[in-house]
Amino acid sequence: MKKVFPELRLPSVWLPYGILGISSAEPVKIPANTFGPFAGQILVGDQGMSIISRIFMETVKGEEQGAAFLFRKGFRSGVLRLEWGTDGSLFVGETNRGWGSAGDANEGLERLVYNNKTPFEMKAVRAMPDGFEVEFTMPVDRKSAEDLASYNAESFIYKYHPVYGSPPVNTEKLKISGVKVSADGLKARIIVQNLRQYYIHTLTLDGIRSQDGFYSLIHPVAYYTLNQIPDGNKLSANEVSTKNSATPVNTPAKKTAVPKATTGKAPEAKGTSTPAKPAATAKAPTFKEVEGLLTKNTCLACHNQTKRQIGPPFVEIAKRKYSPEKIFQLIHNPQPQNWPGYSTEMPPMPQVTKAEALKIAAWINSLNK
Repeated sequence: MKKVFPELRLPSVWLPYGILGISSAEPVKIPANTFGPFAGQILVGDQGMSIISRIFMETVKGEEQGAAFLFRKGFRSGVLRLEWGTDGSLFVGETNRGWGSAGDANEGLERLVYNNKTPFEMKAVRAMPDGFEVEFTMPVDRKSAEDLASYNAESFIYKYHPVYGSPPVNTEKLKISGVKVSADGLKARIIVQNLRQYYIHTLTLDGIRSQDGFYSLIHPVAYYTLNQIPDGNKLSANEVSTKNSATPVNTPAKKTAVPKATTGKAPEAKGTSTPAKPAATAKAPTFKEVEGLLTKNTCLACHNQTKRQIGPPFVEIAKRKYSPEKIFQLIHNPQPQNWPGYSTEMPPMPQVTKAEALKIAAWINSLNK
């Protein structure tokens, strides 16, 4: 839409809907000498999801852009106000008034205090001409950081339209073709194929481990808004590691002896036949097994398992006893008249595949006990 309407002012950083927020609240800058390695970055509360996100920003070709990360979750109510105390702690004012929130309480006043221990996190993500450079808060284990299997990347964008909300669209999994780790182990520069201007680029670093303790990253996912792709030198093939432990190794097939065919009649079976056992009923998936699907498809942006939020809780949906096929149809073509007590209509979610919808439906229906 930026190409169609040049006057459109783009966001510096997207907070992916249903992942890092649904109703963003007050942003505050982290003061110097506060919250360790993150001084100077921005914290943003979210009322609906009861979380705080962290944002690193940079300027590329005169435009602001940067990466968003989850910072802290589990607040008792919706995060609305953030205020720094004179001691460097962060006071969090909370409410679920008017819209509901992921927390269990109607209101809250909580305080975040830095414990002076450096967490193993992505400190920053910077755009490069051929990918991204990830800076860590402490040195990484070189073996895991030089393995392409430790990284995943994809890009997506949202629809620009008058209807409430939008699913991620034009999603594309991106190939990572090389990585270069700095001598001090604090940075990893990755080559990412097919960077797309204006798109959100999701970087998942599940395989990275710390040099000391072999810890995994506390928050292994970054969402980088690529408004501009910088100019400059690209990494050459002889500078990077291309090792990928996920690539299967071809091993020669083992030869198996084939028994010679025998002639003659097969002996008749003695005794009585055993009836076939009935097929086992498929076990409903657990929340942990569907949490990734609920997050990816932004279901958790509006629905909680037991509490009313923007949409009805999953346990209330389960009481309707919809068939899995019906739930699939309602995801693609919602019927707001079925839930007259909710003012915000659910938008169609065509990005949810039938297989994903049926798995989610099986979990929802298991809640009706």
